Amino acid sequence: MVVLAYIRVSTDEQAEKGNSLTEQKERIEAYCKAMGWEEPIFFIEDGYSAKSTNRPELTIMLEKVKEYQNGRVITTKLDRLSRKLFDILSLNNYFVKHKFHYVSATEGFDTSTPAGMLVLQMLGMVAEFERERNSERVRENMLSIARNNTKKIITRPCFGYDIVDGKMAMNLDEALCIRRAAMKLLTGTPSRSVIGEWNAQGITTKEGNEWQDKTFRELFQRETLVGDFVYNKTTRQGDKVIKNDPSLWIREKNTHEAILDRDTFTKLQELFQGRKSVGKHMSNETYLLSGLVYCSHCGSKMNGKMNRSFSKRLNRENIHYQYLCDGYLKKGKCFHHYVQRDAIEELVISRIKEVAQAAPGTLKLVISKPQVKQVDKESIENKLAKLDKKMQKQIDAYNDDLITAEDLKAATLRVTKERDALKKILESSEEEQASRQQEELKRKARSATKAILSGDRITVKQSIRQLIERIEIKDGSQVSIVWLA
Repeated sequence: MVVLAYIRVSTDEQAEKGNSLTEQKERIEAYCKAMGWEEPIFFIEDGYSAKSTNRPELTIMLEKVKEYQNGRVITTKLDRLSRKLFDILSLNNYFVKHKFHYVSATEGFDTSTPAGMLVLQMLGMVAEFERERNSERVRENMLSIARNNTKKIITRPCFGYDIVDGKMAMNLDEALCIRRAAMKLLTGTPSRSVIGEWNAQGITTKEGNEWQDKTFRELFQRETLVGDFVYNKTTRQGDKVIKNDPSLWIREKNTHEAILDRDTFTKLQELFQGRKSVGKHMSNETYLLSGLVYCSHCGSKMNGKMNRSFSKRLNRENIHYQYLCDGYLKKGKCFHHYVQRDAIEELVISRIKEVAQAAPGTLKLVISKPQVKQVDKESIENKLAKLDKKMQKQIDAYNDDLITAEDLKAATLRVTKERDALKKILESSEEEQASRQQEELKRKARSATKAILSGDRITVKQSIRQLIERIEIKDGSQVSIVWLA
């Protein structure tokens, strides 16, 4: 009967007594000789953890199990196979399916017996408990380091950085790729085009793999690129990665050199978020505005619909592309009205061109969620609240005969003057912010013009989504556009 021997050591275990590959091999050879079995065929796994069963030599051994269809698998200890009960039981089921028994040389059991199977399950549970306990200890240690010593690197560097002398150091070649890609993305180049360029040029991930849409987006959403350290964003539960509440994140700013400035990074997040919100519409080039057009009467979306009609005079079929009110079509809560696809799309593209060519200071567009920078606004509002408290104290002092009417009048005039000045600053900030948003929109429209004129409808569709949040149609002809700043 064939004997397949699997020995494994992780990087951390190499120096531990009794766990070296040589010691495991000697122990298994002695056990097989004592049992009178055939000389074992060894599968040697050097530097692999037991967290996953995706290991080269284990995979080869499992293929051999399938090939031989009868025999034994032997290890020195159960945890050489895995530390997860589920994986251990899955592997044992695989062995049983192919008429193999599992034997642990030092733990003294054989799954060909009921007692051996019981011991297997019990030891598997203990191994999994130890693994979970060790993982929790490591995690707590990492969190402590993250909170108290942000200069210590406890995560692997992302693309754009390397670890040099224990510190995060910029990889100049990779950083240049990131900066060029960011510029292309913000001027209308689709992310798939940038990904294609990187893969064609042999630019790979840190793991040496080709770039995919998911890994590419994740890279440009990492705050590491702006010089910040963020830890504890996710928690692993078994094989699943769970995103933690942002309140649990550990964040430290300016811990290393930034590749992107914060303004560019913010614009990239807005870009990716905009694409994500309408991603399900992007593969269809028939309707450029799908997901953006709304009925102003009932608030429902107006979805693309194709109608056919036959012309007897011309003896041909005509196809009409329209955006039809979904409230009427599916819910019956609105009246039948639509807008022709070509007409509304030409109008929107024309509006974008007008924005791109507008003279400075002439734009008066409706922009989604215009707002003052939150820090400035909160600061001014806090000062106004303090003035209100200050005035109330003066009134209380007057009521308690601590100050005269003249004192109260003087205090009232002083506080009123300060309040008016702060309100003026707040209003001015809002106006300045609105003006900046209008000019920023103009800049984005100019950058997107080339893509919009490219003739590639998917590219045009993507560019429109970087500029427009929604388009409202009233009575089939009145068009209102809400722009993205």
